[in-house]
Amino acid sequence: MTLRKFAFMVGTTVGLGILVGALHALTKIFADIGLFIGMQVGGFVSATALMGFWAYLTLNFIVKGFLPERFWRWVQMLMVAIVYFDLIYLRYLTQGQGTGAIWPYVGFASWPLAIALAVAWVKAKVSGKNAFVPALFFLYVFTIIEWYVALKSGQPGLTIVIGTILLACNSYLILLLGRILRS
Repeated sequence: MTLRKFAFMVGTTVGLGILVGALHALTKIFADIGLFIGMQVGGFVSATALMGFWAYLTLNFIVKGFLPERFWRWVQMLMVAIVYFDLIYLRYLTQGQGTGAIWPYVGFASWPLAIALAVAWVKAKVSGKNAFVPALFFLYVFTIIEWYVALKSGQPGLTIVIGTILLACNSYLILLLGRILRS
């Protein structure tokens, strides 16, 4: 990858984050935030997405040197299942104190997984079937890791805003990588 391609990737990802943050601020669907704050949040969150993307690429490169690729795929799928379980049951126990309905937690954990599955399917169509599991792993597990601080904030509207910005930026990054490397 050349420095020019890297700069394009960083610049467009930050631009996408700012755009999604501005759209959230203008529509005020999930949280009532000002335009400037929405753009700032989008810019900072997109930087977090970029750091998570490079962390994933580094992890993937190192692990492929140690483990057989098939085993690494199984580990990634296991991690997706563990993170899904964590977002539902463990958050239900800690935030809901184990009382009330668990269904809001199921919905909260399922919408990022549904988006990750859809984008991973597109990535597999574009790059080949072996790209599905790594894309799903990155889009779900790393997004949740990046989202962790917002998940603990106790402000559901702002948490969803940050989550959608992260998913948009991570989806863009995973779909853009193959195109940049091929050109």
